[in-house]
Amino acid sequence: MDKLLFKRILVAALTVLAVVYVAYLLISANFDMYPTENAVMVTVTDKIYSNGFIIRDENIIPNNTNGILSYSCSSGDTVNIKGEIAKVYSNEKDAIAQSMADKLQAKKDSLEYIQKNTISGTMSLDIINNNIKSKLITYLDDANKHNITGVKSDSDNLLASINQRLLYTGNLKNFNAEINDLSAEIETLRSSAGKSTGSIESPKAGYFSEYCDGYENAVKYSDIDNLTLDGLRNIKQSDVPDNTAGKVVSNVKWYVACEVSHDDAQNLTIWDSAVTVLLTEASTEAIPAEIYKITQNSDGKALVILQCDYMNNGLLQARQEPIEIGLGTFTGLRVSKRAIHDDYVTKTTYDENDNSHKEQKKVQGVYVLYGSEVQFKQISILYSDDDYVICDTQPEEGILFNGETISLYDKVIIKGDDLYDGKVIS
Repeated sequence: MDKLLFKRILVAALTVLAVVYVAYLLISANFDMYPTENAVMVTVTDKIYSNGFIIRDENIIPNNTNGILSYSCSSGDTVNIKGEIAKVYSNEKDAIAQSMADKLQAKKDSLEYIQKNTISGTMSLDIINNNIKSKLITYLDDANKHNITGVKSDSDNLLASINQRLLYTGNLKNFNAEINDLSAEIETLRSSAGKSTGSIESPKAGYFSEYCDGYENAVKYSDIDNLTLDGLRNIKQSDVPDNTAGKVVSNVKWYVACEVSHDDAQNLTIWDSAVTVLLTEASTEAIPAEIYKITQNSDGKALVILQCDYMNNGLLQARQEPIEIGLGTFTGLRVSKRAIHDDYVTKTTYDENDNSHKEQKKVQGVYVLYGSEVQFKQISILYSDDDYVICDTQPEEGILFNGETISLYDKVIIKGDDLYDGKVIS
């Protein structure tokens, strides 16, 4: 091949490449005029944010003794009416020694119980293994929730099941040596310390808490129906008396009172009574609640009172907390509000003679890019935020005019001029 022919072929090839490249740039520029966004599946919860004040049926337990208290139960434990919440000792040394003896006694009782039931054959290895797995999951769950009280109890329960497995599988013969050592320690502690001089009882049945914050009587539980927004704003804290042994929350139902905007109150009014509430600084999980009362105020704000019946130690000690009220969870396709337009869609129907009839209706929807063709699709909005909407993928019959809507991963056009159904971008 001579040099002249080679140059001609090379020039022709470069020319073709240049034309192709320019065409690509023109097409890309044209498509860039219509930027798209994929419709993706998301789940969102409609929330109202506020600051809540918690109202419970709280009864302060006085300590009318001159001794040192050693608590018989922990915060969050349930107590019976006239149930013991603390023993009274004449000095701190006796209280510490007897409290330690009680803890060792509980450990001894646990080992004796495990040994008796394992040797008697009332447990199988499968049951023991399942107990270990279940208690390990509970332990990890409480650890992730920062539930310190729960973690301590979970670790004791888990250790008990592990000891049971060691005994069942023959890795340990028995706990006789440990039980004897514990008995000796308990006897030493009991004999070296003075006995209890009395006890303090709970006036009612309920949840015990050693902690009091001074808001126990700020709003009377029986006056919850009379609480106003001005009353909520003017709640005052009182000093906790020095002779306070703790308190007992005696009613399973408790309330969260908060101030919300007029619009948020309207949303709650039209919503079903079942909502969720998350106390963001006291718990990691939302709990079920019911709308108990909504009262509009003259200044454009409103008082909302939610009723709850779930309790744990973290919630027992919470009082004034940032809260999130969950109105509902919605799952659907996320679409930018910029993409929403009004346009016509067509529906074809057939009469009894099989003759087709076309109908048109103006609806709300989005433009979707299929290859180089623009198609208009009606949408059914489940949830709306400031910037986007969540669209139903399978609306109920009759909501869509022609039965067609967007699908997962559709390329939704979020910007562009002169858009219409059937337009070809070339």
